[in-house]
Amino acid sequence: MLSNTSRQAIVAAVFSLGLAGATGAATAAELVFWSMWNEPEPQAAALRQVMDAYTAAHPDTTFKVVWNGRQNQTKLRAALQAGTPVDFMDQDADQLAGGLQKEGLGHDLSADFDQATRDAFLPGTLELFNTEGKITQVPYVYNTVNFWYNKDMLAEVGGTVPATFDDLLALCGTVKAAGKSALVIEGNVAFYNVLYFSHYLARESGAGALVKVFEDKSGDGWKSPAVLAAAKATRGLWDQGCIAEDARGFQYPAGQQTIALGDTMGELVGSWLPTELTESAGADFPWGAFNFPAVKDGAGQSTDIEVGLLSMMVLKDSKNAQEAADFVKYVGSEEAQKILVEASGVGVTRKGVAWPAALADAYTSAEQATALSAFGGGLGVAYPEFTSTILNPEYNNMFLGQTTPEQFVETMAAKTKEYWAAQ
Repeated sequence: MLSNTSRQAIVAAVFSLGLAGATGAATAAELVFWSMWNEPEPQAAALRQVMDAYTAAHPDTTFKVVWNGRQNQTKLRAALQAGTPVDFMDQDADQLAGGLQKEGLGHDLSADFDQATRDAFLPGTLELFNTEGKITQVPYVYNTVNFWYNKDMLAEVGGTVPATFDDLLALCGTVKAAGKSALVIEGNVAFYNVLYFSHYLARESGAGALVKVFEDKSGDGWKSPAVLAAAKATRGLWDQGCIAEDARGFQYPAGQQTIALGDTMGELVGSWLPTELTESAGADFPWGAFNFPAVKDGAGQSTDIEVGLLSMMVLKDSKNAQEAADFVKYVGSEEAQKILVEASGVGVTRKGVAWPAALADAYTSAEQATALSAFGGGLGVAYPEFTSTILNPEYNNMFLGQTTPEQFVETMAAKTKEYWAAQ
């Protein structure tokens, strides 16, 4: 026979359970987040603010963060194999697409994103890395690839933003006549320099052209007139005096520093450049950005852009997948995206959220984009090893004058045929 105390305890427990069921009270969840940022970075501080804002509105959800830095995906893969529980993570979107996403380790978020939520993203960003229409990563930071330049210098030499590649060459001559260099490179950063090739080829043949060339398994895609034209035209930037001769020997970040010093007008690179040069160029540096210009009679549009997105992914085996999905969705909200802009000075993926003043032209580029490709034409997403070990160094050798455009074409055709024969 139960005592009064026992009966009261049972009644209280039943009442409590009934109340929880009636009100839909949430179960407390501590979400484990592994991040690509280092804790001292402003982006980490901004994400902490976003998490704090979410917890303030959802007191039952808290966060445990591991700040891993840029090797986050590599470290996470090892941790998952060891059985470490992780709910969600972030990484460069192209690396993620070729890594954990390709390995099927992402949770399908499609049901969590209705049409209105999808439409709130800037054009193409949410769809760029979808797999068979499924959303497994959600971009939240947006870097565009543009020519980043000194607006005051452009005005001083009497130049205008080039609409065509021929206009760009003419601008190079105008800047050179004023005793400056129009463009600069980092001689040792091949994956930056290949941007010239991927962009020119896309302007000639349309977005995604580089991937199509490589996926001709015979290797003959490289022997098309468009590829040779792209190699010759970009190599020709040196002959036209667009790039100072000594830039061949620049070791990062020596090249971009010449922009801060006023010796060079601009560089083809991601929209992280103004942030990287804030200390040396100053917060009030007159940054402008323009897209890679059109090529005469080309199939691609100058509004087709290459991008470097950063994304979040909920892990397939997360024990708190729904709670993590709700938070990742919140990161794309207007409130969270404004925090990221204001606290860390980045571009973001939501329509209508203004980017920092220095990135204003990049926001326009993103807003008006007609097609998106990943950094370097997207080849590094599906074929990262070939891109890093073959394409980038071989193109850089040609670009810097160590081989000819014709030799580049022949080498790439042979290496591509070898690659596919080994698969």
